[in-house]
Amino acid sequence: KIQESLKGQTGIFSSDIKLLENQLDEKIALLSKTSDMSKITEYKKQISDLVSKKAKLSGESSAAGTYLKQLYNQRAKLENELNSGAEYIKAPSSGIVSYKVDGLEETLTPNIFNGYGTTETFWNTFLRPYDLPEMSGSAGRSCTDDDVRVVKAYEDKKAEPNEFVAKDGKEVGEVIIKSPSKSTMCYFDNPKVTKEKYYKGYLYTGDLATWDDKEYVTIAGRKDDMIICSGENIYPPQIEEVLNMHPKVQESIVTSVPDKTRGEVLVAYIIPEDKSITVKEMIDYCDKHPNLSKYKCPRYYRFVDELPHTATGKKQHYKVKEQAKKDFEAGLLLRK
Repeated sequence: KIQESLKGQTGIFSSDIKLLENQLDEKIALLSKTSDMSKITEYKKQISDLVSKKAKLSGESSAAGTYLKQLYNQRAKLENELNSGAEYIKAPSSGIVSYKVDGLEETLTPNIFNGYGTTETFWNTFLRPYDLPEMSGSAGRSCTDDDVRVVKAYEDKKAEPNEFVAKDGKEVGEVIIKSPSKSTMCYFDNPKVTKEKYYKGYLYTGDLATWDDKEYVTIAGRKDDMIICSGENIYPPQIEEVLNMHPKVQESIVTSVPDKTRGEVLVAYIIPEDKSITVKEMIDYCDKHPNLSKYKCPRYYRFVDELPHTATGKKQHYKVKEQAKKDFEAGLLLRK
C-alpha cells in the first residue's frame, strides 16, 4: 500500500526524488520481512523521514498544483503509518488554491509559501503563511525589491505603466514587472525581442491577473490562452480550479474549439482520479457549481492519461488546443 501510494511523484529534481524512492523501497522491503516490533517501529520512523524529505524536495522545486494534490493525497492515505509531514512548501502562483489550503496545512505543513515570477525576473511576488487561508488563490504582493503592477491589457499596444486596472479583485489586466536587482531588463544580443517585451523598464509578461486594494495579485491566465465565448472573456485557470475540486478529478486543462455561433466553446481535458467518472457527472457538477456561470461550463470533455507540462510544471494550453481541434474533427470529444 505504501509503495503504490508513493510511486510516481516527480518534480524538477526527479533524479534526487528517484533516489529517495529507491531508499523507500529498501525500507519497505525490510519492514515487510520482520515481525520484530522494535524493528517495525524503527523502519516506520525511517520511512516517515524519507517521505518528509521527498515532500520537502518536491516543495523546493516550486511544486505545481498537481504535485501538491498528489502529496496531499499520499499523506492523507498514509496518516496511520506516518508521523511527520513536510517542513515547508513553496509553490508557484497556480499551486495553492483555496479549496486545498486547510487540508495542506493540517496534513503536510502550516508553512506554505506561494509566489509568482518569470524566467526574466525570477521571483517577484510573495504570499506568506500568515496570509492563509484568507488570501489563498492569490500569488501575494510585490517582493521588497520589485515593482509589480496590473495594467490595462490591449491587443494592439502596451499600456502605460501607470494605466492600472481597478484594484477591486475583478478587473483583469496584464502583469508588468520592474526588477532591476534581478533582471538584465533585456535579451542578450536580441534588441527586437527586448523591444517587444520591455517598455520603460518594465517586463510585459503576457500574464493576466487581478489585484485588490492591498495589491494582492491573483493570476488569471495567459493572454494567449484567453478564450472568447459569446463575447465573454474566459480564463482557463479559473475553470480548472473548479474542475479540480471534484473528488474524481486529478488534474484538468481547459481549452476551446471553434464554434459558428459562439466563436469558441470550452473543452475540458481531465485526468481522472477515479476511473468511474462520467461526462454527465461533470456536466451536472459544473451546472450546479456556484463559481461557474453558464457560459463558463465546458461543452465538451475528454478523459486522458496525461497532460502536457513544461519542465517547471506549467500547463501547456497551446498543445492541448492543437489536440482539441484534431479530436473535435475526429469525433473524440464527448458531450454526454
